[in-house]
Amino acid sequence: MLLSLLSIGCTHDPIEISPPDTRLNWFNDAKFGMFIHWGVYSGMAGKYVGPSLYGTEYTEASPYLCGWGGEWILSRAGIPRETYKQQADKFTASAFDGNEIASLAQETGMKYIIITIKHHEGFLLYPSEVQPDWCTTMSGANGRDLIMELFTAAKSKGLKVGFYFSQNLDWMQEGSLGEIPQLYGGKYDIEANRSYIDHTCKVISEMMDRYGEILDVFWWDIPKINTSQEFTDKMYNTLVQHKNYSRKILQNDRLSTLANGDFETPEGVIVQIPKRPYELCIAMDSSWGYSDYVDSKKTRLELLHEIINTVSKGGNLLLNISPKGDGSLHPDALKMLNEIGDYIRTNGESIYGSEHSGFIYGQDFGRVTRKGNSLYLHYYVGDKIELYGVNSPILSAKTLNGRNIKYEVIPNGYRFLGVEKGEVVKVTFNSIMIDEGFPISSKMKETDLYAMSALAEGGLMMSGFESGPVNYNSWINLWPDLGWLLKVEDPAKYDIYVTISNGGPGELEMRIEGDDNARIYYKYPTTRGYDDYQEMKVGSMYIKSGKQEIIFKRVGGSPLNFASMRLVRVDN
Repeated sequence: MLLSLLSIGCTHDPIEISPPDTRLNWFNDAKFGMFIHWGVYSGMAGKYVGPSLYGTEYTEASPYLCGWGGEWILSRAGIPRETYKQQADKFTASAFDGNEIASLAQETGMKYIIITIKHHEGFLLYPSEVQPDWCTTMSGANGRDLIMELFTAAKSKGLKVGFYFSQNLDWMQEGSLGEIPQLYGGKYDIEANRSYIDHTCKVISEMMDRYGEILDVFWWDIPKINTSQEFTDKMYNTLVQHKNYSRKILQNDRLSTLANGDFETPEGVIVQIPKRPYELCIAMDSSWGYSDYVDSKKTRLELLHEIINTVSKGGNLLLNISPKGDGSLHPDALKMLNEIGDYIRTNGESIYGSEHSGFIYGQDFGRVTRKGNSLYLHYYVGDKIELYGVNSPILSAKTLNGRNIKYEVIPNGYRFLGVEKGEVVKVTFNSIMIDEGFPISSKMKETDLYAMSALAEGGLMMSGFESGPVNYNSWINLWPDLGWLLKVEDPAKYDIYVTISNGGPGELEMRIEGDDNARIYYKYPTTRGYDDYQEMKVGSMYIKSGKQEIIFKRVGGSPLNFASMRLVRVDN
């Protein structure tokens, strides 16, 4: 099935949506869920003092500090297995209340919860008979069934529940797949792998015995290290042949390289929009597991943008929280969740049950979500709302609290007046035909193209929502690019300027897609760091009439941040 509302004449193919599976109805409507990374690593809070398999002795004066990926501290610090087991005393769960976490999820506007029942450290968040030496039984949590406590509370509030399970990678178990710290980064042989998979299947059976009747999602992980059909089939069959399994239980796409699952799970950033149901998972800071030493934290608007942007593209957003070893949350995280909850509660109509908006490119003011013949304009960037790509007659335009909004026609779109930043405008039509593209004509001397309105492909991150300018960053690899669709009324030559920042010199490319004669390479100079945005003239380009996609790409040298582009028409 094709979304007929997608761009006409666009240089990108329409997005194909797989036929609906009714088992996913609740998932597709939910849009927003809570991810919880919690384990022994949480009690360590990103700090380790002790011996390392890698030859270092970490001391109080010189500890190992984990600023990102605190849940990987065992591997990164090279902690011996027996030494790591001693850290379990710090995992007390003394402040953990499943009802409080479920209430927090509900108040934040989340519709489901996924918790790490076992991460790569192998620790189980319940008293296990299959693995009694590495579970809550031998930890500071004193044998509590933390999973059932949370699931029971969540179900009582109408939330769906699931657990994350690291089936392929377990640093504490003999025979695990993947690179193992205890083997100094080496791997076990195939027979040891088989023994490990047997053990893993026993754990799967035990988990299904305990939670299968109330489980909604089984969230596998680390698929790339499992290329074995034998291992894939064994774990899959252990799950689906269990007496407590039912087809209502959704599975993600991370069992192995050979399994597709029911939905896709991009992580951190969307590289390309999946053609199936999907869920983007993100952390609130630079670590999934709790750490006192995180390198960076996302701002309120960065998190809201991730939610709205993902929903506008037809996906779900799974937002991670990182409880401490005692089960409490950092006050900053609670404050952030409360602020997000305020927005979601106020504007829930524009989130839940929405569909792909039909827009492939962005909008400068924010993002657009959609239900049927209504578009919801989320305004959180810039100083005006100009919606490009829709010319269908408007029936009504109102804020979600019912205030009528005035609007006026502009080339290839509408301008909405008197809207306050942070409001959502519901615009209703008889029908919607989307025809994307920024209009360019001889009447316009200059055209500004901003990061917000670009189509970003390749996994770039956005920031600058509070401090400005809004920009695409994390341009580490060379293959990402940004694109804007132009509707050019009459051909002309344009001088092209870009506003960027960087950490050193490099080279960029500007081109018109499909026109070999419209291509510029420019060697950009160093700016005074990534906060110093400078406008640079990169060259001149002849742009033909019709729909043209202009592409910006880094092709070498230092990474950069991109804020905007300016096209200045050159008089003939």
